[in-house]
Amino acid sequence: MGWVAQAQPVDTTYLKDLYDRTISFNEEKLDSIEWVAAYIEKQSSSLKFGKGKILANRLRGYHSELSGNYENAIRYYLFTLSASRESSITEYEIAALSDLAIVYSAIKQPEKAKDVYMQSLRLVEKNGEVSSMISSYCNIGAIYNLLNMPDSALYFLNVAHRLINQHHHEESLPFVYNNTGNAYFKKQQFLKALGYFRQNKLIHDKTRNSADLWVDHLNIGDAYIELKKYDSATLHTDSALQLAISLESKSKEADTYALFAKLYEKLENYRLAYGYQRKWYQLDTALVNEASGRTIVELQERFNASDRENRNRLLQAEVEHEKLRNKTLSSLASAAVLIGLLVGLLLVVYRRSNRKLVEVNQVIVRQKEKLADLNYEKNSLISIVSHDLGSPFASIAMWSQLLEKDNSLTPEQRNALARIRESSLNGERLIRNILEIEKQGTRHEKLELEEMDVAAFTDHLVSTHLPAAQRKEVKLQTIRPQLPVYLLTDQHLFSRILDNLVSNAIKFTFSGKSITVSVREDKDHVELEVADEGIGIPKEEQHFLFGKYAQLSARPTAGESSTGLGLSIVQRLVNELNGTILVESEPGAGTTFTVRFSK
Repeated sequence: MGWVAQAQPVDTTYLKDLYDRTISFNEEKLDSIEWVAAYIEKQSSSLKFGKGKILANRLRGYHSELSGNYENAIRYYLFTLSASRESSITEYEIAALSDLAIVYSAIKQPEKAKDVYMQSLRLVEKNGEVSSMISSYCNIGAIYNLLNMPDSALYFLNVAHRLINQHHHEESLPFVYNNTGNAYFKKQQFLKALGYFRQNKLIHDKTRNSADLWVDHLNIGDAYIELKKYDSATLHTDSALQLAISLESKSKEADTYALFAKLYEKLENYRLAYGYQRKWYQLDTALVNEASGRTIVELQERFNASDRENRNRLLQAEVEHEKLRNKTLSSLASAAVLIGLLVGLLLVVYRRSNRKLVEVNQVIVRQKEKLADLNYEKNSLISIVSHDLGSPFASIAMWSQLLEKDNSLTPEQRNALARIRESSLNGERLIRNILEIEKQGTRHEKLELEEMDVAAFTDHLVSTHLPAAQRKEVKLQTIRPQLPVYLLTDQHLFSRILDNLVSNAIKFTFSGKSITVSVREDKDHVELEVADEGIGIPKEEQHFLFGKYAQLSARPTAGESSTGLGLSIVQRLVNELNGTILVESEPGAGTTFTVRFSK
């Protein structure tokens, strides 16, 4: 690579230009990225260019990220973040935060990625640089897609689109199109999503960037699967796999195998579907395993400890300065003997009390940090367990479905297969519920508040439960005002509250009975009521109703599974929306849950 040194005299401007070109390379130029990182560090040392080390380590992190070595990637990115903060270089700090968020997304930690992106967005908005603002809004939109919150994603993506139109930054359109298509895909508006994916492919057909084209083919293939156009889906998924192999990207190859598994499952070719699922699982597990997860947590904690130490040094300097100032004031006050003596006496008492208070606070802080560390380790373990247990349950369900196709099975064998499939689904649902409960203490999400017609929305949600009610011969009805009932709330949390209450009512209601969902409002409140004619709950057990893993004497009327988690989740969601929930029940007379929200 002699051309690097011969292109022009080596100075700091040249090194910055070289870095700017290299950071846009993809997997096809991995060796070049590593070489340029070493070159910039060596030349920066000769030129006494302090920022050069930050640039070189960011390139090394980018090289590790493209290679799938996420532990090293995070190590390098944390170094660039720390060095950027110490040097007060906001531009590099923003870049380091974005890099970390991308890696957290890749290792299946979207919540952590969202938190880091939000830190980056606050700096970007303060800076006011348009292209960085567009990129940040797009990134947050992408993360909300991963969190299955498409409406929130579309909000940030629309902001980015407006900025692009206002400031003529058309080069950012592909990123907006891709994530907007994904948001509509999440909303099951597949034809609309396909339009955005096709626009992206038209742009990338001109630039011929293999990594971008891989994304386009994968997205288009997925949309065609949902639209049941399987020939077109196969064509684009094949193209995505060829691009992933040519890029030598294991993560892209794993994602493509996952789409093939979905395609062949839709085509009812379960043997091929299972084969591709195994290929996906082997690659995906190799990329993000338990050991690397623990190492990444340790890296993050070491960085946090270092950051706290730096902040503490600054705080100590301020404390020393304040002590010096107090001594000066005390010396001046000593001119008045009697008053000075009294002040000195009070100061001694104050310092003794303050010293004891500081010692107590330090103990509390240490205990809090230790509890936070233990809680973080627990949640990391929960995430790893969910990842490793999810695939076996999916495999059990797929194989049982494949065996059900065998026409030679006896009724007893078919009954056994149905029970196996039901047990695997119940196991998968139990894992999700346990994760929901165990993680509730660590969530600090911002509510996505919007004004919505809760009466119409309740009608829609209740209609999704009609098939389950009809299978059990339970009458499910809605009573609501004719006029809209508006409430400022989080649509996602509201839907989860109602879904849990209605599904619970169906479980505990006998065939031939009724369930009524009512919406009411007065001047200051909106009430949601779910009343069933089920078996009821004894009064002495009602105070256990909202506890974790509560198992009461009442059992589902048709032998359905019950983990005792649903109502605990409901109470937490109601509390997050600043509401209240009440229960009225008599054994044999049914149960009524009333949720009340302030307008």
